[in-house]
Amino acid sequence: MKIRFLSLIMALTLLLCTIGQTAVFAEEEQSPTTETTTEATTENSESTTKKEESKLTKEEAQKLLEQQQKELEKNLAEAEKKLAELEKSSKGTAEYIDTLDQKIGYINEQLTILENQNMSIQEEIDSLLPSIEKNEKELNALSKAVDETKDEIKRLEDKFQSVYEAYCIRLRVIYISGEFNILSALLSCNDISSLLTRYEMIKSVAKSDTQLLKEVQEKTAEIITKQDGLNEQLAKYEKAKATLDSQKNSLESKQKTIEKNSEIIAANKVTLATDRAESDRLLAELTAQNKQYTEFRNEDSELIEAVEKEIQDLIVGLITPDEATTATASDKSKDSTGSFTTKSDVYSKSDAVLNMVYPVPGHTGISAGYPNYSSGQYHGGIDFPCPKGSKVVAAQDGIVITVKRLNYSYGYYVMIYHGTDAKGRSVVTLYAHNSSILVSVGQSVKKGDQIAKSGSTGNSTGPHCHFEVRFNGTRANPRNYLS
Repeated sequence: MKIRFLSLIMALTLLLCTIGQTAVFAEEEQSPTTETTTEATTENSESTTKKEESKLTKEEAQKLLEQQQKELEKNLAEAEKKLAELEKSSKGTAEYIDTLDQKIGYINEQLTILENQNMSIQEEIDSLLPSIEKNEKELNALSKAVDETKDEIKRLEDKFQSVYEAYCIRLRVIYISGEFNILSALLSCNDISSLLTRYEMIKSVAKSDTQLLKEVQEKTAEIITKQDGLNEQLAKYEKAKATLDSQKNSLESKQKTIEKNSEIIAANKVTLATDRAESDRLLAELTAQNKQYTEFRNEDSELIEAVEKEIQDLIVGLITPDEATTATASDKSKDSTGSFTTKSDVYSKSDAVLNMVYPVPGHTGISAGYPNYSSGQYHGGIDFPCPKGSKVVAAQDGIVITVKRLNYSYGYYVMIYHGTDAKGRSVVTLYAHNSSILVSVGQSVKKGDQIAKSGSTGNSTGPHCHFEVRFNGTRANPRNYLS
């Protein structure tokens, strides 16, 4: 009786251990994993917020640009409408030419905006391309890692399936044999020797079952770990893919904008060339009729900038009378620094330097004044129409600092340094479009001395003298100093 009771206790113990292990396995298999999902959601939220802020700024900039373009288009339309009206009755008049020049100005502004926009977009494209290349490499690496992880999970699942099937077979055997077969086997023993023998057998089978269950649990845990890693990789892959797709769409949009702008620029340049030629032709005809010669208003801006830079560099390098060395009147050359050193031939901190004479004696009529032409375009001096070969004189005492003979811009022109006014500003005058020049660099001249003969060289519609006054290189209204 004691042996049967002892066998019953042992059988119950083994059965309870088996049931407990199965329950633990089921609980682990159903445990949810949420950490990765939470982190991914937070990152996506932050990324979306940053993108919205950046997008808002770009939209504002784009809106401002569109407003500027609309304003220009409106001005262009009004100019074209006015030109159409004037063409019917007064084509070739100053009003028509001025309106045409205004249209040219609007087209220039439009070209500047479009070209600047293209440059800005190209800079964005240049900075975007390395990022796209980097993200493509990252995406390819993630894709490869995802495929490798999927293959690993497939191998693990195959191993798990074989172990799991073995475990299921074992459970089916236990189920078919009945719930109390272990107890019956132990209680049916006739002696203690048979009991111990059967117990060892049952123990061995139970140990095998436990090992099988443990292996199932380990394979399950390994699969869950790999799946979590796969989910994280997939999340990174999707995020990287979304970023790359967005960048490629942005790149395509930017490239299309540049192409569209380039088409408009090309069309506008054709229109611009035609309108400039028409403006120059009509202006030449008009000034020939009324003898009010001046400059053509559509000269290449790069040429103008190059000439102006050369002039400014020269003026900046001038030595004031106070800085100059004492030299004899016969010393008319530059010193080793390239600056003029003759002190006695120029004014020093005196407003007497501002009392100038007209550059073309007997010709005080003005065809174009300072600071604009009648069209509104900038004009840095005063134009005095006069017959070709008229005497051009120095407006004040000074030293010739420039003699240039160009076939564009100022044409044949002279610059004279007169010293400094009461404020210490350097005073320089410029005489342009001459047919010939009668002085040389470094030569001292007196007020009223002839320095050139008038003409129509460079950018000119006919014979006239373009006259400028500059203080420290900055142009001023010459009429304020002529008497």
